[in-house]
Amino acid sequence: AGEPRVLLDGWGYDDTHETLNTFTWGPDGWLYGCHGVFTQSNVGRPGAPDEARTRINAGIWRYHPTKHRFEVFAEGTSNPWGLDFNEHGHAIIEACVIPHLWHIIQGAHYQRQAGQHFNPNLYDDLKTIADHFHYASKTPHAGNGRSDASGGGHAHAGLMVYLGGSWPEKYRGQAFMNNIHGARINMDILVVKGSGYVGKHGADFIFFNDAWSQIVNLQSDQDGSAFLIDWYDRQQCHTRNVGDHDRSNGRIFKVIYGDTKTTPVDLQKRSDDELVRLLLRRNEWLVRHARRILQERAAAGTLSVEAKQKLRSLLGLEGEKLIMKLTAECHGVSSPEGQLRALWALHVIGGLSEADALKLTSHEDAHVRAWAIQLAAEEGKASDAAVKTFAELARTDASPVVRLSLASAAQRIAPEKRWDLVSALHAHAEDATDHNLPLMAWYALEPLAGVDLPRALAIGLGSKLPNALEFTARRVAAIGTPEALGALAAALAKLDDEPRQLAMLTGLSAALKGQRTVPLPAGWDRVETKLAASGNAALRSQVQSLSLTFGSPAALTAARQVLTAKSARSEDRQRALDALLNVNDAALPPLLLQLLAEPKLRAGAIRGLAAFADPKTPEAILALYPTLAAAEKRDALLTLVARPAFAQPLLAAVADGRVAGRDLSADLARQVRGLNRPDLTAQLDKVWGVMRESPADKLAAMAKYKALVEKTELPKPDPGHGRALFTASCGACHTLFGEGGKIGPDITGSDRANLDYLLHNILDPNAEVPNAYRVATVELKDGRVLAGVPNQQDPKVVSIVTPNETLTIPRSEIKTLTLAELSMMPEGLLMPWSEPDVRDLIAYLRSPTQVPLPGGPAPK
Repeated sequence: AGEPRVLLDGWGYDDTHETLNTFTWGPDGWLYGCHGVFTQSNVGRPGAPDEARTRINAGIWRYHPTKHRFEVFAEGTSNPWGLDFNEHGHAIIEACVIPHLWHIIQGAHYQRQAGQHFNPNLYDDLKTIADHFHYASKTPHAGNGRSDASGGGHAHAGLMVYLGGSWPEKYRGQAFMNNIHGARINMDILVVKGSGYVGKHGADFIFFNDAWSQIVNLQSDQDGSAFLIDWYDRQQCHTRNVGDHDRSNGRIFKVIYGDTKTTPVDLQKRSDDELVRLLLRRNEWLVRHARRILQERAAAGTLSVEAKQKLRSLLGLEGEKLIMKLTAECHGVSSPEGQLRALWALHVIGGLSEADALKLTSHEDAHVRAWAIQLAAEEGKASDAAVKTFAELARTDASPVVRLSLASAAQRIAPEKRWDLVSALHAHAEDATDHNLPLMAWYALEPLAGVDLPRALAIGLGSKLPNALEFTARRVAAIGTPEALGALAAALAKLDDEPRQLAMLTGLSAALKGQRTVPLPAGWDRVETKLAASGNAALRSQVQSLSLTFGSPAALTAARQVLTAKSARSEDRQRALDALLNVNDAALPPLLLQLLAEPKLRAGAIRGLAAFADPKTPEAILALYPTLAAAEKRDALLTLVARPAFAQPLLAAVADGRVAGRDLSADLARQVRGLNRPDLTAQLDKVWGVMRESPADKLAAMAKYKALVEKTELPKPDPGHGRALFTASCGACHTLFGEGGKIGPDITGSDRANLDYLLHNILDPNAEVPNAYRVATVELKDGRVLAGVPNQQDPKVVSIVTPNETLTIPRSEIKTLTLAELSMMPEGLLMPWSEPDVRDLIAYLRSPTQVPLPGGPAPK
């Protein structure tokens, strides 16, 4: 809070938000840190208005120690708990749970574990640079306890790119990170590829042979050795119970190669000239702290003029070019790397002008050119001359590293000034397979659609980069004006090559998803006539679906004909059904009731009936219910609890035994209560039970079920039957051993063996609810009620993930949307089950490995 006066490398642990942060000085003089995915922060001075604060809900931030500025450097990843910079000044981080290794670029957006990016128009994000995992399973948590050969497990903390001078050369430049569940230090090898890197699996570096070991930070010292901070705790999982952590026994290790001695050092006593010379040493610790002290002295006004001049000479900006001479004297790094360090130092002391940076854009080394671009755009105030130079470089520079810096810098240039630069970036077909450049070039193009729509669309149409045209069409369509949709229709009418036609239609469909009707764009009739005759089935399907959204009578008739034609292919009929459901076709209910008799389309028909208040639906579904498969029964029950008029017959069927009471799971019971009908709640209480939610009731339930599970005189529980129960209930939302839903967290790696932990989370699921898993109740104007987790929201539609499908609902159809302080996991989960069922379920949940289903094959 406020303005810190002293900022140091290190780490911090925030019990409240369960976020471990690593703080590292960047080569550009900013302090860099990490922010996890499950909390949202509004960063700013205390008392500042919200609009003056900076929002971050996952990503890498930086803070300037003299300008007192905070900004988001890049967005995304999940719980990044280690950050360092390599010899080129590129940020490398590790992350927990999702893929573990990332090259962080200013202005980039990265894959998230949960939640959504603030900008809804990104459409895709950058993925890991690792070509491997450190776990051996389909999913991260499922690998815990059996990933020794792969690296120990999915969870990591701390990261060091080793740039000391005393370890063998094979370790220089590699990424070292702690593997929490594996109790070891992993090493990933950074291999240059295109504009960035590929992370290769290196040999594990240290084995602690102690499950309590939890290294949280790694850092080399003045002699090239490395310190490791060990949290040392049996508790490896997230918990807000402060008593679960042992804070009395942390450890510090030092890793030394050979007979490397420890030497005392006090860089504050060094002269400015000595500090400049230290910039060329191979030991990065000396370099970073020399640069920091030079920055401090410059801020204090005590730095000598000679030091600044020497830095300029090292870069060849004035006087004798000293880099080769001083490198030899210091036995230091190579000339390009040394000049990079001189460039960073000149920048942090405020001695690098825009003219200097532009001069260096013709430097022989690509990394010097790239950093000159980044620093020239640092303040977001690049001159017209600089922007012109950047555009020329985007056209002519052969290095993808330089083009990546240009794509990053473009985001700090006013949209109306970046046209030539962005256009040039999209002209490089050789960048189509690059890990970073296609998306970074898109992020630079994205806002231009709101500045000059035809010009942005022209760049998308001419782009040589993948997805650029699809994303541009989607971004233009998202504007939603008749002019925007008309421009897309006009462009489609002129296009003749199928790949570009399909890209535009895909983007247009994605932008309009969930909107029932959209006014017919000018010129769409020509597009419909032209592409409806295409031999490409995907093109015909896209055009038909869009034409339905645009209110085309011909498309409506054609879709109904395909849906009812039993001779048509099942996939064509399913696409027709999806398209008709998307526009909420009023003629669908009787057709859906007919489809209940067709096994291949039955599930879609059951789910679709929930969208219509047809009085025939409850009895039609209940008549079929005994014959339905388990997944279809789940769909049927979710449809029947969506409306009061449907729920009443369902509860009557439970009362008379046509539907087993145990089939009505806790989340379905909560949905019935969410209908806010006292008569239905009373009926539910009679056939299902009354939930007691007081703390005393929960403690009593804990004691009751703990005693039940621990009774040794009862028959041994059957975990195979427990797996079947899990699949039918919990598995709709949770993944265990690589199988199940994705709404809730993967529970494979949780502390499941701990009975107290397990019962606490089952019986009191609302005690700890991350934002990503809070349940939303959506009441529609037609009486339907949905419960789920909001996935994406924009001014026109809301996407909500329910236990059996993802629905995109127009906001115009929503009466209320309430985000509760409740977990998607309901209370009362164990209420419908018998005592043997509960014992079987708990036995399965506590199993260290997968077990076979009853009568099924052995687990893989």
